[in-house]
Amino acid sequence: MGPVMKRPAHGGGVDRAAQELNLPREQILDFSASINPQGVPATVRLALDQALERIADYPQIDANSLRHALANHHDLPPECLLPGSGSTELIYLLPRALKPRRAVIVEPAFSEYAPALQQAGCVVDRFALDPADRFRFDSEALIDSLHPEVDLVWLANPGNPSGVGIDPDQLRCLAMKLGARRLIIDEAFVDFSPELSLIDAVLERDNLIILRSMTKFYAIPGLRVGYLAGPPKDVAVLAAGRLPWALSGLAIAAAEACLWDSEYRRRSLDELDCLRDQLETGLQPLAEEIYPSRANYLLLRLHASGPGSRDLCRRLRGKGILLRNCCDFYPLDDRYLRVAVRTADENRRLVDALIAEVAHG
Repeated sequence: MGPVMKRPAHGGGVDRAAQELNLPREQILDFSASINPQGVPATVRLALDQALERIADYPQIDANSLRHALANHHDLPPECLLPGSGSTELIYLLPRALKPRRAVIVEPAFSEYAPALQQAGCVVDRFALDPADRFRFDSEALIDSLHPEVDLVWLANPGNPSGVGIDPDQLRCLAMKLGARRLIIDEAFVDFSPELSLIDAVLERDNLIILRSMTKFYAIPGLRVGYLAGPPKDVAVLAAGRLPWALSGLAIAAAEACLWDSEYRRRSLDELDCLRDQLETGLQPLAEEIYPSRANYLLLRLHASGPGSRDLCRRLRGKGILLRNCCDFYPLDDRYLRVAVRTADENRRLVDALIAEVAHG
């Protein structure tokens, strides 16, 4: 029996924090998980109420109605799409079903990519973006660095935890230059910057797979809904390799309601830029650098003379405020902190708390 793999760290954990701090969970401010501050759409709440009437029935075995709703939403053939129980289910399904031999992850990146690949027996290489260069992505440098055996490149747009966006035309060109090697782009946060998406290109490139999450933008992480888009031949292999009834009836109903709610999308995008700019302005005195974000979070590099991210996270946790230290994101260290964008009032409370802690040294 091999060694037990340690579970990667993640944001969230409101219930655990409330229990440890002996506080009502409503008093915990979670800036560690990047969820739309608009909250759950009213249309989703209504859809869930209606779906509860059918909870005694089995859901669709393959979430086929959601697949067709996604096809309509993205103007893609249904056979190019596969819903999943959160994008993380699909992250683990991809290497298990497609069996890559050697992969490159563009870092820093979501911490589940590497274990998903390694559990499937895939060798993992890393291509690190430079914080000093503001995480600028150079596709030519990436291609030049590839080991001859690499058959998969995996990256996120916008980046997590950096929030930095990559020009989709550069990624379109990368997919072409990779030839037969697959390119997986995780667009978990792209709904906050839709212009970055390359999902339409799955019709052009048979080596391109796009991952999407519905939990961040629509504030439904408790329901676990994501999907992928890719060439029909790959989607068919992936669909054959997963469990039946992967999505609950509640998740399917909520996801379909999200897709129809264009007003929620408009309102979210209209308000996000203002909220993010206000938060960035408030955090400027605390950071040596705040990276340009296209998502609903900010990555800070703290001043070397002040407290590190572990220390700040520990101190603010004691006050019921959760932050995401980025020590476990290669190649970052204890100077990097990720902060979600929340409501204007909550953002002010965070800034005030951070200023007070940094002042104490």
